[in-house]
This record gives sequence, C-alpha cells and structure tokens, in this order.
Amino acid sequence: MQLLHLYYFKLLAENEHLLNTAKAIHISPPALSTTISRLEDELQVNLFDRVGRKIKLNENGKILYIHVCNIFAELDNIKRELSKTTSEQKDIVYVVVSAQSLWTDVISSFMQMHPAVTIKHASLTLQQLQNPEALDQYDLVITDVGDIANKSWEHEFIIEDPPTLLVNRDHPFAQRRTISLSEAQEEPFIALCKGYSSRAYFENACKQSGFIPKIVAEVDYILRTRLIEHNYGIAFSSVLGARAIHSPLIKMVRVKYPPNPRMQTVFWKTGVANSDSVIQFRDYLINVYQNNDLYKK
Repeated sequence: MQLLHLYYFKLLAENEHLLNTAKAIHISPPALSTTISRLEDELQVNLFDRVGRKIKLNENGKILYIHVCNIFAELDNIKRELSKTTSEQKDIVYVVVSAQSLWTDVISSFMQMHPAVTIKHASLTLQQLQNPEALDQYDLVITDVGDIANKSWEHEFIIEDPPTLLVNRDHPFAQRRTISLSEAQEEPFIALCKGYSSRAYFENACKQSGFIPKIVAEVDYILRTRLIEHNYGIAFSSVLGARAIHSPLIKMVRVKYPPNPRMQTVFWKTGVANSDSVIQFRDYLINVYQNNDLYKK
C-alpha cells in the first residue's frame, strides 16, 4: 500500500464526498475513484458503500480508517519528536483563527505571561478551514464548531457567542437592549468580504430571519469599524466581535433568537502528541473564557 493512497482514502473517509475531496487535493474525481478502487483490490474488500452518486464508509472502511489515522498520527509524532531536538522550535505554537480581532487580547496576554513561547498566528478563510492540507501545518484552530467537520480533529467548546448588531451611537437602534434581526431588514448592512466564516454566519442568520440583507459595502474588519463610526450603515457580529471593537462611537445591540449563537471552539489533531506549550495555550484559552464572568453575560 502506498502512503499517498492511504492519505487519499483518509480524506475521502472523512468527507464521504468524492467531488469535494478531489477538489481539496487537486486531482480529478475519476483519478481519486481509481486510487480507491486499486486500494480495495489490494485489500480484497470494499471500503465504501456506493448508493447512486453518494458514498458512505462501510465497516471495512471504518476498520481501515482507524489504522490509517494511527499511521498518520505516528508520522506527525515523529516530526514533532524530531523538532523538539531544536531548542528554537520546541516553544512555537502555530495557531490559526477565522477572525483575528476576536482573539487578539487573549493571545497577547498569554504571550506576556509566557515570554519563552512564540505564537505564530494566522487567519484562514472558511474554504481554507475546510481544506485538510491548509490546516495540516497548525497545532490549534479557533473558529465556530461548524466550520470544521474533519474527523481527524478533536475539539472543546470555548464559549457561546451570541449574535449582535453593531450600530453608530446616533442610530435609533443604539437605544435598544435587544432586537429581532428581522427588524433590521431595511437597514444598509456593512458586510465582511465573502470567504470569512463570519460572513457565512451573517448570511445564514438573515436566511433564518426570512430576508435578504441590503449590503452597501463588503470590507475587512478594520474598514467595517470605520464605516460604522461614520454611520454609513450597520453590521452583524457577535458579542466577542463587538467587544473586540474599542470605539465609543459604536454600540452593541443583542439580537434575539433566531439566529443561533456561534459556538466558539478550539480544535487540535486527534492522536498527535502536542508540545507542553500547545497544551498550555489551549488550556489557557479555554480557562480565560469559561472562568471569567464578563464573557458569560
């Protein structure tokens, strides 16, 4: 058995979708199908049940999947063990997030408390978060629980993050404590660019509330703040997102159900021997939000 073929099998087993898996690894669906067929011929068992255009991992496949996960986890462990021989690398934590502004304060405070640990921090689009190859280089991923369906990542909830509107302090909504999102359907919305996890959350929230938003700008987090300060429009966010904006000109208004809150979550690879620094940062992140009353309101 070739390691590459086992890797393709692992991705297909986690996605159970031939086209999406093929796209993620940049090969054609027929080529992926042929690889899996050769693996099945070699093992003399079927690994997937095929019903029309759908595939589902069968009992044989589940057995192989467990062993394949162990194989790749051990390869990751080998790389990590070897990296520990280099003192410059052993205290690096690779963290990726879907929204940079939400986690700036907690990452900064951890680095001040642990100056020997280096945090290498990046953000990824929703499409990248769903690409196994894009995630492979990171120790921890911080995003909504629904953004990563990959079975090779474990997770723990950080905090429930309710939806909010961000409005200028002179906007009529600024006097409200809570609001239904449907009440804002005629408002001009300043949206994040497509591709952000938070943008997908906004679109789903509007869909749940029964309207298509009037989007007047598609921007990044920084420009969104500036436009709200100038009363150009309002924005949809979450409590953590609102608290990351330190502007006296912007007010947060809590949004009633629907939509559902975002379930902010930290992910790490299954079966991988994480360094002490990775575990230390992960636990610190969880404890900051779960043991601080400010974030429970």
